[in-house]
Amino acid sequence: MVTDAVIITVRNSSTRLPNKPLMLIKNKLCSIDIVIERAKKINLPIILATSTNSKDDVFVDTAHQHNIQIFRGALSNKIKRWYNCFNEFQLTNVLLIDGDDLSYDYNIGIRALNQLKSEQVDIIIHTPKIVCGFFTYAISYSGILKLYELATEDCIDTDVITRFIEMAKLNCSFIHLKNHECDKNVRLTLDYEEDLIFFRTLYDKLDITSSGKEIINYLEDNPDIVKINIHRQKDFILNQMKFNESI
Repeated sequence: MVTDAVIITVRNSSTRLPNKPLMLIKNKLCSIDIVIERAKKINLPIILATSTNSKDDVFVDTAHQHNIQIFRGALSNKIKRWYNCFNEFQLTNVLLIDGDDLSYDYNIGIRALNQLKSEQVDIIIHTPKIVCGFFTYAISYSGILKLYELATEDCIDTDVITRFIEMAKLNCSFIHLKNHECDKNVRLTLDYEEDLIFFRTLYDKLDITSSGKEIINYLEDNPDIVKINIHRQKDFILNQMKFNESI
């Protein structure tokens, strides 16, 4: 029985950058391909969690091509999608990876899952100091159950779960970060056109599975690449704040 796994959350209905999971980044690899290949470095079963919307039918082929599992559930309510995925695959502990984090740091992920189990908490979160895009969450079944109890309907929008974590009063612990993983003025997530240009430029020079430390070292040596999209970070943070205030 599989008890630990990676869930990659993806859907094809972004309004800011439509079809972003399918945007070509390097050679014939699109953005979701890169996220999956990086997740494979964690050496756990991978489940691509998408919606039942017809726009997301394409991810059935994506999962098949990468020889990973797929789960389809609620479109707007990703908490419910995760909960149902946990139950479908009988999972106990999961690393959640956002499908737009093309430089997700698998080393942080491995540490987070170990920390989740050793400290026996509901969820591992991160401080605002972390490099944007390096880590999402590590969560146990107890944590996802508490979140789901606040968001059981398909129509609930849980795109940002920060407030839901607070309202569920989850037993949280912060991921322990190394120096290169925090306090860097770098943006490593795909939401805007500038982010697309950034990742194409970055992975033109680096291997798509380069470690987080290798990526940060390269960007510190090439600050002009950072300038491509860093101004979008303010928009990103403001968007999340507005979402949280609406809950």
